[in-house]
Amino acid sequence: MPAIRLNNDEWTFDEGDRLGPPGGFGEVFRGSGSNGIVAVKRLKLTASDAAHREMNIGRSLGSRTLDHVVPILDYGQDANSDGYFLVMPVCDRSLQDEVKSRGVLTLTEAKAVALDVLAGLREVDDIVHRDLKPGNVLYFEDRWRLADFGIAKFVEDSTSLRTLRGSLTPAYGAPEQWRGEAPSHATDVYALGCMLHTMLNGAPPFTGTQDEIREAHLHAVPPALVGEPRLAAFVGQMLRKSPASRPTVERCIEVIGLIEAANARPAHAGLLAAAGQVSRAVAAAEAAAEAKATLDRQRRDLVNEASNELDAIIGRLWASVVSVSDDVSSSKSSISLGRGTLSFSGTNAVQLSNDAYGSRPTWEIVAGATLSLTRAKFVHPARSVEGFPIIYVGRSTPDDRDYKWGATLFFGRSKEDPNYRWRETAFWSFGANRNGGDEPFALQPDDREFQIAFSNTMGATNSAYGPLAIDGEDEDQFQHRWLTLFSKAVTGELNRPNQMPIPDHYLR
Repeated sequence: MPAIRLNNDEWTFDEGDRLGPPGGFGEVFRGSGSNGIVAVKRLKLTASDAAHREMNIGRSLGSRTLDHVVPILDYGQDANSDGYFLVMPVCDRSLQDEVKSRGVLTLTEAKAVALDVLAGLREVDDIVHRDLKPGNVLYFEDRWRLADFGIAKFVEDSTSLRTLRGSLTPAYGAPEQWRGEAPSHATDVYALGCMLHTMLNGAPPFTGTQDEIREAHLHAVPPALVGEPRLAAFVGQMLRKSPASRPTVERCIEVIGLIEAANARPAHAGLLAAAGQVSRAVAAAEAAAEAKATLDRQRRDLVNEASNELDAIIGRLWASVVSVSDDVSSSKSSISLGRGTLSFSGTNAVQLSNDAYGSRPTWEIVAGATLSLTRAKFVHPARSVEGFPIIYVGRSTPDDRDYKWGATLFFGRSKEDPNYRWRETAFWSFGANRNGGDEPFALQPDDREFQIAFSNTMGATNSAYGPLAIDGEDEDQFQHRWLTLFSKAVTGELNRPNQMPIPDHYLR
């Protein structure tokens, strides 16, 4: 049997005699030492992972006298290997074993377990457990005690390769853990709420695949706890999505401790029902708010990524222009040569209503920008070479005024094309447009006319071309299209196309 030397003593353990199934952070074997039969936990962590850190959690718990936490007899890195170990007494059974063998517990039994767990959380109030679950609640010396206190934190601190999110037990993971946020005592309160469901309902509140469980923890209203209505309402508070809105450990001790005493006097049935209704409404509102917050975060991330991608595409377009001549004048938003000026607006977030103008928009758009090209008018000389004034008569020509070609760039998807991509489109109008008569012109994606142009509704504004994908494998065509248009503007040849919508060959 392997022998290990830790901070306090030498121990042996039998790798063929596991005490329970392997957990997210380690596995436990039956061992022995000067204290007799012990449980030896080998952490899923090596010295290279931990960078030779002190095992602070073992040192902290090993120095305390604790009544509701499984004692730490020894801890540390084995002197003969790179493994990290904890040595504990062998406990009678786990809460997981108890629930598995019995199905459900009585209210009195579940209350006793919860109060023992809460006493352990209060006893070590400077440490967040982070992985509270039935498998980490062990019966030892006539009471339920917490095991693996803070090991998750030690592992998470010790290596960037193994994080709590990758090792948490899905059925008991709080929303903030799934979001990758820092856990707190409210995280342990949430896990205990899930454990009360397991003890009294026979299963945690959310089950299914890991993805389904994650989605439920983040957004779903937990099912009602069966049995005592006061406890059911309170557990609903423990399972609130926002950590700040959950009850504290002290309040949990107070309320759960009085549950059976309250049963001694009958409660008003109507008031209990009303209180339960309010609790469910609060939970539903919070779940909806959390779902919206999640969508908002996802949307912000999408916009940021899209903005960076478009900036890179425009940057490459600018670089192609700059590379051809020392006479190019450029900035982040515009670039000029000869009579041509290319302008880029920068990316803006777009929020479209789902029922815009009586129907769902054809394009679901999250970000937009404009790219425009101006061909400057031809400046006629005021005097001849000899110095005589020149008088111009006759009809004006397109060269006598500036001409602007505008296009909308948008990051979106549609039912027919469900991939979020950057696309280019432009518009023309039967009547006067907001671009001084120049066509094609750009519109903001949240503009009414933009949506109408891509709907079945008749409108004055129509699509001049596009949408054309401009990113990924289609970027070369986008670059070629705009370099060709810019070349025409530089030499003064760019004018309004003779045909709308613009034929495909015109843009090649």
